[in-house]
Amino acid sequence: MDKRNKLWRRQQMARVFKARMILYVAYGHCILRKDGSYYEHPHWFELAKEKWAQVYKTTGTPCSCMMCRGFEYDRKEYKKETRRIIRESME
Repeated sequence: MDKRNKLWRRQQMARVFKARMILYVAYGHCILRKDGSYYEHPHWFELAKEKWAQVYKTTGTPCSCMMCRGFEYDRKEYKKETRRIIRESME
């Protein structure tokens, strides 16, 4: 019997969501409430209860804007920058 059934997929979704919330909290983001109060170092399940965090259940990035997408690694640009730094240090 194949173990990748609906229950397995739901468990994996919960596991990945928990990992995303732990990473989000680890980078020091605080929770801002509607009444103006905020948590400085929330626990991951407090963050998961927030309405805006529910989008992370199904996707890693909520949208494709530059802020949500984050840094993209470009191998060619990295090599070019490394060569430039080495060249400058040799002079």
